[in-house]
Amino acid sequence: MENQTGLINIAEYEVAGEKIKLSSAVVKKYLVSGQANKVSDQEVGMFLKLCQGQKLNPFLREAYLVKYGDQAAQMIVGKDAFTKRAETNENYKGSKSGIIIINLKGELEEREGTFYLSKHKEKKEELVGGWAKVFFKNDKEEVYHTVSFDEYNTGKSLWGSKPATMIRKVALVQALREAFPNSLSQLYTAEEVGVDEDLPTDPVNVEDRMREENKVEEPPKMATTKEKKLLMDIARAKGLVDGSDISKLEGFAIECKFNLRNLSSWDCSELIKLVKLYEEPTEEERNIQDVVFEPVEGVSSEEPPTKEESPQDGEETEEDPF
Repeated sequence: MENQTGLINIAEYEVAGEKIKLSSAVVKKYLVSGQANKVSDQEVGMFLKLCQGQKLNPFLREAYLVKYGDQAAQMIVGKDAFTKRAETNENYKGSKSGIIIINLKGELEEREGTFYLSKHKEKKEELVGGWAKVFFKNDKEEVYHTVSFDEYNTGKSLWGSKPATMIRKVALVQALREAFPNSLSQLYTAEEVGVDEDLPTDPVNVEDRMREENKVEEPPKMATTKEKKLLMDIARAKGLVDGSDISKLEGFAIECKFNLRNLSSWDCSELIKLVKLYEEPTEEERNIQDVVFEPVEGVSSEEPPTKEESPQDGEETEEDPF
């Protein structure tokens, strides 16, 4: 569906038997990697056309719209989309890929996979590129492709931590594009266009996202009369309730950060646990709490006695409790 500017704002198509419906609003809210508020309607429209024309499912992360700052948005494809496309071609027989290194003998070597000596203390091999081959079932000659490491390495993100994996991936997707230009032309991966950010791989379920966004927090369940009665019975046994006087219990609840007049079921359960642990202070403990220390006549309450005022040898003194 096109708007007045000629840009489409809704795309409907089918991928592997699944009906896909994309709208500009859905793309902006759920499918933009980076700064969604910076992406323009024109960029979103172009992304819709790309997905529709190439039969890509962005909800399965087969395609990404990446936007940062004022730079043009990048429309890139996941590597799995390349391999899936290749596998659907009846003439596809498989592929091999790996890295190009300068080995310990100083020779240029093509090695399948991504293993090389990169961090050995004494012996190190140098990564210089990647290679890939695509094979066909008919008599068509295999596609062989190589790429230079220096041409794509940014030194950031996965290029810094997994350089061999990254350059091998670049070689493979370019070989597949060369092998199947009708289905893979104009599609590029993050590694090829210099997007260093780790892109999300988890599938997007818009219905689940919307349900979560519209979810309303349920208010806490308030304590029942039965729960409150149990609290009162336990508090009475602990001396916190005297007849109808609940002032002690209320003060205890406040100390424990609870409002006795507005207890949730969970609050009541926690307060019951604390009341069970409560012990009424003894008369002796109450007397200790009520003691007021009077200053000793002639002795400053702020400074210790001087040497002259200290007890002399031989004088009787009270025993130090410590």
